[in-house]
Amino acid sequence: MEKGLLKEIKELLTLIESFKDELSKVSSKREGFKAVNKHIDTAISESEEATKKLIEVIGDSMEKLQKAVEIVSSLEGEGKEEAVSLIQSVLTTLMNALTLLEFQDIMAQRLLKVRDFLLDLEKSIVRVALVAGLEETEKEEEKEEIRKKLEELEWKKEVSQSEVDEIMKQFGL
Repeated sequence: MEKGLLKEIKELLTLIESFKDELSKVSSKREGFKAVNKHIDTAISESEEATKKLIEVIGDSMEKLQKAVEIVSSLEGEGKEEAVSLIQSVLTTLMNALTLLEFQDIMAQRLLKVRDFLLDLEKSIVRVALVAGLEETEKEEEKEEIRKKLEELEWKKEVSQSEVDEIMKQFGL
């Protein structure tokens, strides 16, 4: 029974070390999360700025075209109706362009959701790393913690010191 218990302890410690290594790799990518969030924020602000400028240009153009319609409508002669029709067509096209610019708001909302998800994911990873002791404890403290747990197990299950030492050696402790 003691050998089965030791085997399970060894496997558990191997899994824990493997988990800590993998978590450490993920946790070390925190700067990547910050960079991605910065790019998303930049994309949102640049998109909003470009959209505002486009809306201003289109709005200004529509006002000028509306005045042109009024001027052309007051004129007499050939081509008056054709000119009004062309100007109305351009006004319709500009109105459609304004409608298409609504995508920016939808895109910004999507990017904000992605950013929020990444922030939540980063916080979760940090929490798990803290629980695993990767963020707060040093390697020596981790070794001491494992040693203490094994000593407690020794008293509870009467595991020999040589078996504990063997386990510790396997993990480089």
